[in-house]
Amino acid sequence: MKQYHDEYEGQRDFYSRVGINPDLSHNTDGVDRGNLYENKVDIKNIYEVLSQAIKYASRIRIRGEKLPANLILNDLNRETAYIFKSADLLKDIEKVYFGAASRNNETYKTEAKYITIDYSTSTGLQELLTIVNSEDFVKYHVDKNNIVGLSQQFYKHSQDKDKFIKGENAEIRNPNVLQDRIYPYEKADNIEFEDIMDCLNPGLLQREQGAYYTPTAYVNEMHKMLIKAIKEIPKGMDYIIIDRCAGTGNLEEGLPDEILEHCVLSTIEFNEYAILNYKYGDKCLVVIPNIDALAYDIIPAEKNEQGIANDFIRERVNDPNCVVILMENPPYSESGSGGVQGTGKKENVWKQSYVIQEMKKEYKGVALNDLSNLFIWSGFKFYLKKPTDSYILYAPTKYWRNQSLANKKFEDGFLCNRKEFHANQVSAIGCIWWKNIDDTDTKQITLTPYDIENQTTSRATNDITIKKAFYNLSYAYDKRPLVNYSEDGIICERDGSEFVSNGRKVYIKPIYSNEIIAYLVASNFQIDRKDVMLTRCGIYKAHGFYLRSDNFTEKLPLFVAATFPYDKWYKADVYSKSYDGQGSFLKDKNFLKKCLFYTALTPKNKCKSFLGSDKRFYRNELCFDREDTLAWQSLQEYLKDGLELSEIEETLLKYWRDVLFEASKTDEYKAADKKVRYGLWQIMQELNIKIDSGRKDKKGNPVMVYKYNALNSEIKKLDDALKNYYSNEIIPMLFEYELIK
Repeated sequence: MKQYHDEYEGQRDFYSRVGINPDLSHNTDGVDRGNLYENKVDIKNIYEVLSQAIKYASRIRIRGEKLPANLILNDLNRETAYIFKSADLLKDIEKVYFGAASRNNETYKTEAKYITIDYSTSTGLQELLTIVNSEDFVKYHVDKNNIVGLSQQFYKHSQDKDKFIKGENAEIRNPNVLQDRIYPYEKADNIEFEDIMDCLNPGLLQREQGAYYTPTAYVNEMHKMLIKAIKEIPKGMDYIIIDRCAGTGNLEEGLPDEILEHCVLSTIEFNEYAILNYKYGDKCLVVIPNIDALAYDIIPAEKNEQGIANDFIRERVNDPNCVVILMENPPYSESGSGGVQGTGKKENVWKQSYVIQEMKKEYKGVALNDLSNLFIWSGFKFYLKKPTDSYILYAPTKYWRNQSLANKKFEDGFLCNRKEFHANQVSAIGCIWWKNIDDTDTKQITLTPYDIENQTTSRATNDITIKKAFYNLSYAYDKRPLVNYSEDGIICERDGSEFVSNGRKVYIKPIYSNEIIAYLVASNFQIDRKDVMLTRCGIYKAHGFYLRSDNFTEKLPLFVAATFPYDKWYKADVYSKSYDGQGSFLKDKNFLKKCLFYTALTPKNKCKSFLGSDKRFYRNELCFDREDTLAWQSLQEYLKDGLELSEIEETLLKYWRDVLFEASKTDEYKAADKKVRYGLWQIMQELNIKIDSGRKDKKGNPVMVYKYNALNSEIKKLDDALKNYYSNEIIPMLFEYELIK
């Protein structure tokens, strides 16, 4: 007998000897016609090797392929084959197995019989060749674990989903295309597949999956960082790459097999797991079975005080000779959004999970409102134990800028356009490589924004420096108690009109006081138009403070900072509203004048004049309509103190007067209460109205036009000039005084 020391060499010689060229894909030793081969140089335990072959057969079933009738275990040195019938092992083949096929096989036992063939003799070789040439296959049952694979096999012949699964004559119930591999599905309904019906569409693997499908061009850039991280692993150390929120495996697309075999993938949704297992079950080190994933709260690898509940992952994480690389794009959901985008999980599920209860011991406030933060915190907490470990992470940068969730060494990173992830919002998502080395000294990092040019490539633009911010604008809120007030006033909607309940919850009392001239919300670090509001009375959602007549000019910079605009996607969600300057702007009277000037003219100021339901008239004091408003009087005080209007401010006042002149000619202005003092917002809402032109568009809808075209033109002229004023005159000072960082 020929002795082999290399399994590959022995396998090659054996296949040449029996005259076959088997399919070596999917990490098997070979599949040819009706046979699955498992070749070993030396088989010491037949059942251990059989267990490995059964796992490969299980993968064949999950992929919906034809199941070979024979499992041939081949001892190359002994020239002996042990041949089992798949039909006798079907119960075990129809299970889903966890981890690499070569692991945890030692204890497997079965009563199934097998035949032994010594093919070192010509008689034995002829007997083996009879089996080798067999084209027999074994049918298996349809279930939720192989329905995705079967659908993909069926769609090679027909793209009709209904023919595959719908009705009593559906393919799964009355097989035709798949009659060589499946038994008819006999359950009365398709409830078993209810959660994964969307996965059974033709073109599944080409279809974009989920709200946070990561674009291939960005994945390719991320892979460059991953490969660098792998190259830095010390010699002699193993590594694993963990993706706990793998979804359908988008981040792993394009990785070479030698890296994929180190990957541990998991997800909490069965529909995603079904696809993930179909695509990567035989390529990755581990795809955590859904039966395990759903047993955990919200993050598939954490359950209780054990930390990492999965034994396999825990062993690797705690192994001093194994480097852990987390590589993730966590799901995103903030409190109040109603759920987890792309998962169907309701907010109260993850808000009550074990992980967040543990996180609350270390953090409080807004950091607990975002599901992605649970992944980030638990990743550093439970998985990264060694300085050689890393986290390559897609997420908005606020977790580092404002929430101190990653006080680790920044190694590399870039910015992605969130819109390219098929989200509605245009903003920046960071993809950052953190090394597991503590670093609380770094206060700024530089990232390169990448614009996607096509499906696979991206183009770098100018670098962006991102800074940490430590104090938000709420530190400057006026917290003095009101002296003379009553609780019989009114409250406002976000648009400045009086609040109408309609069953909505109110978070603020209807305070009235002569001291109050407006209500301002500008608190958190995030720069978002939804997070800044300036109205005449308290806003029903609260979270702001009252502007008062005695010091409102000192507080208006908070509003002006909160209205910070961004003209490029890579400037959104990288800057923070900040009070890190600790009010240093208060000494700059010219800056305070600019903020007053901008506030009085911008339509972002939603203050209105109106008669409230409490029979009180509420006048807009933050406008330049007449000389009796507090805003105009305060401007005059600045001028008396020696400040001057700049040329652009003189121009803006002229444009404002042009708007007022055109507004005064409207029928609506003439009919309004003379006590009304108009700001630009109220003019746009109540005077610059649209009417039916009498014409129809192509769809038959009425074409609406501005009733007063001259007024609309003057408004646009003022608004455009005001934006330039903000960019040129105010933004540099916001950065100087650290109101924006």
